[in-house]
Amino acid sequence: MEEVAELRKVMLGFYDALAGGDADLLQRLISRQDGVVGIGTDPDEWWVGHGKLHRIMKTQMAEMGGHITIVGSDPMAYSEGTVGWVADRPRFRLDDGTESPIRLTAIFHKEQDAWKMVQFHVSVGVPNEDVVGKELTV
Repeated sequence: MEEVAELRKVMLGFYDALAGGDADLLQRLISRQDGVVGIGTDPDEWWVGHGKLHRIMKTQMAEMGGHITIVGSDPMAYSEGTVGWVADRPRFRLDDGTESPIRLTAIFHKEQDAWKMVQFHVSVGVPNEDVVGKELTV
């Protein structure tokens, strides 16, 4: 495994595209290969396929009206051959200054010398006690 600054830069570009409502850049960053999947924070946010993922992201960006940014990010980016992955713990920031911590992972595949996103998962941490009914060692 090796740390990949280029992949880190791609992830930060993805964040900027989300914040700026740049659906065209998102469309270029998402792979067109079979098996592409995006998983969001809402229980119903599970999208499969380039077309579906692009449409949903474009719609949600319009619904948010550019009122969200991703801050405090320091993504870890690594690769092995043509597969790369990113893990990060940024925050969503709304226009009123409210911030929500999130956790994000993404998997990329190098296609024709460009990193393309094949999977991402965004989650909001929930205490173990809320999920399994008791505290666990962390």
